[in-house]
Amino acid sequence: MSQAASQATNRPLRIGYVPLTDAALLQVAKAKGFAADQGQEIELVAEASWANIRDKLVVGILDGAHMLAPAAIASSLGLGHLKVPLVSPVALGLDGNAITLSRPLYEAVVQETGIASPDPRATAHGLAKVIGKRQAVGAPPLTLAHVFPFSSHHYQLRLWLAAGGIDPDKDLRLTVIPPPFMVRSLTNGEIDGFCVGAPWNAVAVQAGVGQILHRGRDIVQNCPEKLLAFRADFAAANPESVAALATAIRQAADWCSDPSNLDDLTELLAQAARSQEEWSQITPKLLRNILAPTPGAAINGASLRLDREATRIRKAHALWLYRQMVDAHQVSDLPEYEATASSVYRPDLGLEPPMGDADSQGLRLFPRSDS
Repeated sequence: MSQAASQATNRPLRIGYVPLTDAALLQVAKAKGFAADQGQEIELVAEASWANIRDKLVVGILDGAHMLAPAAIASSLGLGHLKVPLVSPVALGLDGNAITLSRPLYEAVVQETGIASPDPRATAHGLAKVIGKRQAVGAPPLTLAHVFPFSSHHYQLRLWLAAGGIDPDKDLRLTVIPPPFMVRSLTNGEIDGFCVGAPWNAVAVQAGVGQILHRGRDIVQNCPEKLLAFRADFAAANPESVAALATAIRQAADWCSDPSNLDDLTELLAQAARSQEEWSQITPKLLRNILAPTPGAAINGASLRLDREATRIRKAHALWLYRQMVDAHQVSDLPEYEATASSVYRPDLGLEPPMGDADSQGLRLFPRSDS
């Protein structure tokens, strides 16, 4: 047992999570004993929305959380809620989002584009034509949903729309819906599409109400997503526990990267989902197709990275997210705000090993057509 583990907090730590596929490393760290081996037991608490996660973390009901990276930055800046500094010693993966449209809108975009284009810039121009035609006949604006104001999902949508000359604040409506309610909202016709993490894009396709247009990584490759976040004061008072959990997450990433563990992983995630009514339709077969899709799989769209390199905390990611927040008019562009955003990412707290020369997490915008 490591020195950090021997000094970890004796009581189990309450860690909140939204039962998405990218909560996998937390589930594995607990179920496979990696956290316990580091001397730190954890209790995982399922929450329905990112707002619940944020609220319970900042007021101290939760000790830590599976959290949207931009939301952790927003909390530290006091945007949209109480100003409570948060820090993260380890990421919980990269990529994993996708843009799904209702079947009628998907077909309209494909018709304007000419083909089911793999280039997001081409489909964005196709969507712009659809919007123009709707405006010409007085049709109501389209509505696209994302999971939280401060999220990579929101920023990926904005980057995609901007590539087609679409103003997301004027030409259509962006709205926030918690992940488990996306498919229902699409089915009811309340929205025309969404950007969400796995498995909800696949669920929409399985239900026959949506079609995946792009993976999030087709817009931004190696996009920062979720963090293991703590209040800064908690991390300062419990450095051994924080380091122990970060180590356990890295070990869980190694386990998830082993193909021989895929069946075990999908069953574990499906079992966690079954405890929630909204997740009851998520099966091991569905998750397996997301995590290890067969060539040409119709419902894949995640390309979620759960490997060890994807758990590294990089300040460059924090700064990129801050720039997206500025561009979305959520925060002023001030040096002190940029410094606060950077301070959320704390690889030192997780006793992270030095990075090698290979940069496997560099952000790339529209990588498919650029490569």
